[in-house]
Amino acid sequence: MVATQKIVYSNPEKSDKEFFVYVHADIYADWKDDKSVPVTDVIQAYNVYTTHTGGNTGVVIAPTKSDLEKVFGFSHDAEVVEFILNHGTAKGVAHSKTRGESEHSHGSEVNNGEVKH
Repeated sequence: MVATQKIVYSNPEKSDKEFFVYVHADIYADWKDDKSVPVTDVIQAYNVYTTHTGGNTGVVIAPTKSDLEKVFGFSHDAEVVEFILNHGTAKGVAHSKTRGESEHSHGSEVNNGEVKH
């Protein structure tokens, strides 16, 4: 079983939205102390998420490139993911899944680009 967790970043001076990524909690903890651990092992996918309400709970959507540029100064997913990993905060209850389950199987349903929890 692998624990899944959200890493959340917000910058209230630039936006009221929170942005987050899903990580393997145990590997993320190792990565925080040892940056030689590959980011690809830490994250579930190179995807950045927000919600319709701007928080980190609710219907999950992909933020616009404009939103990413406004907050991060760049919009390339890999750069934003690494920024969130370095500057974000672990939030939410980690829950388990087996490694054989799909990337979005942590209680999510993907529909037209939206991930629903």
